[in-house]
Amino acid sequence: MNHPLPPDEAGPSTPNKLWVTTTPSTLLDDAAPASLHPKRRPQATGLTPEAHAWLSRLPPRYQPLATARRHPHIINNLCEVWERQAELPAHFRELMLSNRPGRRAGFPFEVLTELADLQAMVELIQKGEKP
Repeated sequence: MNHPLPPDEAGPSTPNKLWVTTTPSTLLDDAAPASLHPKRRPQATGLTPEAHAWLSRLPPRYQPLATARRHPHIINNLCEVWERQAELPAHFRELMLSNRPGRRAGFPFEVLTELADLQAMVELIQKGEKP
């Protein structure tokens, strides 16, 4: 649909001095075929016994309790990866700066802070310093 230009004639130049209304491509709005997204395993609804034990071994300052309440699957996963210290920096980068498809709201500030603290603790440990 075309509309007359605003009174000051500001806007894109068109031969007949009309604004051309455009609509976003429907390609961007359509759902992607399922084959483009890998199958995900269902998220855990609670902490595993191993994750409970792992949390209790962390220094109190670094215990991610809000994350455990809101995102137990993340804590379960961190517990699994924790013993493989060389993998942790990449794991934290993926967790906090994910480029996975879809709209992602990001973590609440409290959770993000806890994850950043854990990441800092890992960096201290890898430098041979005490957290």
